[in-house]
Amino acid sequence: MWWFSSPKIIFGEDSLDFLDRLDGKVLIITDENLIKACVLDKVTAKLSEYEIFDEVKPDPSFEVVVRAVKHAKRYKPDLIFGVGGGSSLDVAKGVRLIYDNPNIELEEVTPWTDLEVKTKLILIPTASGSGSEASNAIVLTKEDENRKIASINPAVMADYAIVDPEMVKSLPKKVAAFTGLDALSHAIDAYVSAWKNDFVDGICIQACKLLFEYLPRAYKDREDAEAVEKVHNAATLAGLAIGSSQAGLSHAIGHSLAIFHIPHGFACGVVLPYTIQYYSKYAKEYYEELAYHVGLHDVEQLVEKIKDLMVAIDTPTNLRELLEEYGVSKEEFLEKLDVLVNNASMDNTIVTLLEIPSDEDLRKIFLYAYEGRDVDF
Repeated sequence: MWWFSSPKIIFGEDSLDFLDRLDGKVLIITDENLIKACVLDKVTAKLSEYEIFDEVKPDPSFEVVVRAVKHAKRYKPDLIFGVGGGSSLDVAKGVRLIYDNPNIELEEVTPWTDLEVKTKLILIPTASGSGSEASNAIVLTKEDENRKIASINPAVMADYAIVDPEMVKSLPKKVAAFTGLDALSHAIDAYVSAWKNDFVDGICIQACKLLFEYLPRAYKDREDAEAVEKVHNAATLAGLAIGSSQAGLSHAIGHSLAIFHIPHGFACGVVLPYTIQYYSKYAKEYYEELAYHVGLHDVEQLVEKIKDLMVAIDTPTNLRELLEEYGVSKEEFLEKLDVLVNNASMDNTIVTLLEIPSDEDLRKIFLYAYEGRDVDF
């Protein structure tokens, strides 16, 4: 037995108007940058009674959720809003879960944990990548171990996802690039997952089609309303997919690279071609199906299509260039290689693979991706 979970999705121009239908005290989970940029004003203009928790940072920790839950217990909201990128949405999901289930620990939540939710959760993405608004996963950083942990459960799912393209029009080009790659890695990982199913396959295909066609346009011109909206929709579609099939190898490796504090989407996106080359010995039929549906012939063309997309959005195609861009030397990379391999092997997404790679294979994937070499083992 398995399940396909989905929030009620309100999308398209003026979808924020749906907030006019909601009543009650609202606790907004967000980050201070959205407040400074006046993006949050579009949401608060629709509300009569609210408070804001704005302490979310990139790669949020479990401790941030604890602080936000304390705010919720004091304020006693009827609704919890997550407004922002994946970090704010994941924190909001964690807050609702703990607020309604005060005796559980997020780290102990599994897909089969029996949980109750009473407080309404509304998620409003201001980036087009994480798909968190449509998934049943929370990804948080365990600071004492310097690694990310995913908590997955149907009760994590939001009640409503508001996917309004107006909320992402001011997204900087670089952020549009790495969030778009995050969405692509979600769609491709989910399509080749051991948990793949009939309900997500079509969603993955459509998400890939939209991203290959519209992400370069949305990157080059943030005023291209059609492209911006299509990419925003694609990210939510990919979020729906990983809500059922989960992410896979690109995310196990991408999560481990968080120790270098590079954007998550770049980490997953840059390693994606190399994980496809490695994992195709187990999932070649699935990759070829996906390639066919996006107008390609084989796995090799799919890999090249992804690399061409990365070039079109000014993204490095190997880990060396990416890490150097963020001040990480080769010496530091090699020094942390054992930690990277260990964290990838322990990542929750690894369990969705048809075949779990050995530590030695993971090590080689890291090294090949760093050097930009085709994976041939």
